[in-house]
Amino acid sequence: MSTIIVGHFEHVEQRDSAVAALAREGFAADEVSAFYLNPPGQHGLRRFGGDASSDEGSSTAGKGATAAAAVGGAAGLAIGSIAGPIGALAGAGVGAYVGSLAGALGKTHEPRVEDATAEHPVVPPGGPAIAVCVDRSGSEPGAVDVLKDHNARQIEREQGTWADGECIDCEARTPAEILFSRAPETIPQPRAEP
Repeated sequence: MSTIIVGHFEHVEQRDSAVAALAREGFAADEVSAFYLNPPGQHGLRRFGGDASSDEGSSTAGKGATAAAAVGGAAGLAIGSIAGPIGALAGAGVGAYVGSLAGALGKTHEPRVEDATAEHPVVPPGGPAIAVCVDRSGSEPGAVDVLKDHNARQIEREQGTWADGECIDCEARTPAEILFSRAPETIPQPRAEP
C-alpha cells in the first residue's frame, strides 16, 4: 500500500498551478495525478440515485424524525381537538410535520471521519483534485505544503495502490484522514490573465 495525499480545489487553475509547483519541487509525473471528483451524491451508485442512503452526519435522522413525528402528532391532536374534529386532524398533521422536521434536524451533526463507514460516508467536496504518491522518504511534508500554498480547500491522507501514475483503488466514499481544511470563503479566487 502507498501513502497518498489528496488535495481538493475550488478552481481548475489552482489545481493546475499546484501540479506545476509539485513538478518544480521534484515530484515525478508518475507521482502526481490530476482529476475531477464528481460532487457528493453524483456518482450514481444507488438504484434511485445518489451514493449512499445518508452520510455519517445524518445516519440517525430518520429515527429522530419518526419519534418526533409521533410526539408532535399527538400534541397537535390534543391541542387541535379544542377546535373540534377538523381542528384535531389539522393539529395532528401540523404537529407530525413540525415534529418530524425538528426530530430529523435534532439528530443531524457535522460528519465525523472517525465514525464514517462505506454505508454512511463522509464524502469529500467535489471539484478539481490532485493525488500525490508520497512513498519517497520525506516527500509528504513537501506535497502538503505545495497544496496549502496553492489554496487547496481540503487535504487528506489515505492508503491505496499506486500504479501507472494514479491510485487504482482509491474510493472517495471511504474514510480518509483529513490533514487540512479551510472554509470556502477564505479561499482566494484565481486572478484573471491580463
